[in-house]
Amino acid sequence: MRKYLDENSTINTIRLELRHPAGKNYIWVLVEGETDQKLFAKLINGKNTKVEIVHGGVASLRKALAILVLETRQILGIRDADFLHIDHQAETIAQLFLTDAHDSEMMLIACDTAFQAVVAECFLIKLAEYHDLRTRLLASLVFLGGIRWLNHTENLELNFKGINFANFYDAAHLTLDKLKCLQEIEGRSPNKKRAIRLEEVDQKAALTDDYYNLINGHDFEKAFACHVKCHTTASKAIKDTDIGKGLRLAYRIDDFQETKLYAKLKNWEIHTQYLLF
Repeated sequence: MRKYLDENSTINTIRLELRHPAGKNYIWVLVEGETDQKLFAKLINGKNTKVEIVHGGVASLRKALAILVLETRQILGIRDADFLHIDHQAETIAQLFLTDAHDSEMMLIACDTAFQAVVAECFLIKLAEYHDLRTRLLASLVFLGGIRWLNHTENLELNFKGINFANFYDAAHLTLDKLKCLQEIEGRSPNKKRAIRLEEVDQKAALTDDYYNLINGHDFEKAFACHVKCHTTASKAIKDTDIGKGLRLAYRIDDFQETKLYAKLKNWEIHTQYLLF
């Protein structure tokens, strides 16, 4: 049923709640997906706060919020920054706030305490080594991030859904075969506007060293899970969703309070007099 849901489902639900006597007390926080809902429902824990998913991705989230802000002041949204930060662009909807990093997953990965806790759970290594592991994981995914960025910039209509890391990623040594990676993605993209050269991906990726805003969080979680699988004797292999869950559990409100996103949400509280936390 979810594939039939879009921004209209959320808009209609909130409109109904606004007509209910209890609705006058609600503050709605709109997000893109289920994992975002789980994370921000934990962090934005005001008594009357409701964190709601807008199905259909960031475009649907933007449409829903643009309509609903005209009907109530008690609403805001949080979206993945994607490439806005490294493109030096801003979100044009004032009530729609950006994650500090590429997405909420990368925001957690960038948090030392959360990432350290997950590494400690997965590996019998010294905690001091977690920083080097994270750096190596990020470096190994720069080329893939470059493809995504180039696709975003030129709207090349590449398909990244279901890409198989096993076809191009050496999880044991944290290295990526660039040619096989590009072939994997282009092979899944029958509607691509043009072919891509390795050199132009490298050139695009070289334009930034802000890997937390270049790399997709789900790509990082997949690479991390594959790496854990190579170094564990556990009968049940860890999945990327396990990594994501571990990060969300380890991420604390104290960590969130260090972000630019939190500061902007607190500023929204001051200006509206509605309490989110």
